[in-house]
Amino acid sequence: MSGRLGISTIVYSKAFVSGTWSKRADMLDYEKKGFFQFLYVTACGYAESVICDYLHQILFFPLHEMQTKKLFPKRPITVNGQPAAVDTEPEQRAIQRLLERTVDEIGKAPFERLESLHQTIVGLTIRDFIGAGLHDDLKGLVSVRNVLAHGRTLYVDLDESFRADVRFEQHPLGNAIKSLRQRGIFSSDHVSTLEPNEVMAFNLPG
Repeated sequence: MSGRLGISTIVYSKAFVSGTWSKRADMLDYEKKGFFQFLYVTACGYAESVICDYLHQILFFPLHEMQTKKLFPKRPITVNGQPAAVDTEPEQRAIQRLLERTVDEIGKAPFERLESLHQTIVGLTIRDFIGAGLHDDLKGLVSVRNVLAHGRTLYVDLDESFRADVRFEQHPLGNAIKSLRQRGIFSSDHVSTLEPNEVMAFNLPG
C-alpha cells in the first residue's frame, strides 16, 4: 500500500507570524498593514485546516481498513430456491475509491465546497455544528482572505457627496461587514464624509 508524507503549511506561517509579531512596533504604517493582511490570510488558513483535519480524521480509519483488507465477506442470496453467495469485494472497492476521492478533494476544496463536504460527512452543516454567530465570523474572515489572497482591490463606494455607501450590498467584504455589525465593531453612524482633496490624495506610498 502506498502512503503520503506531508506537513501543514500553517506550521511555516505560524513560525513567521510568531517571529514577526514582536517587531510590529518598528514597522512603517504600510508594512504593518501588509503584515496584518498576512495575519488574516493565515488565520483563515488555520480555520480551514481545522475543518479539513476533522473531516480527514472521520474518514481515516474506515478508509484505512478498506485499503488494508484482503478478504471481504460473501453475501448469502437465494437463486431459484438454491442458496448462493455473492462476492462483496467489487462494491467494497467502489466505496473505497469514493472515500479516497473524497479525502483528496478535502485537501484542495475551497471553503464553500468544504461546507458541502462537512454536511455530507458529518451530517450537519458547519453552521449547525459551531453555531450561527461563529459561522458568520468565519464567513467574514473567508471574505477578507479572498480579497487579500487574490490581490483584489480594497474599496468603498462613494455617493455624489463623497459619503461612503455603508450598505456594502454585493460587496466582496459584505460578510465581514455583517459580522462586524453583529459584534458592534462597525456602525453606520461612524461613517464620515471625505473632502474632494482627500479623495484625490488617496494613493500608494512611494
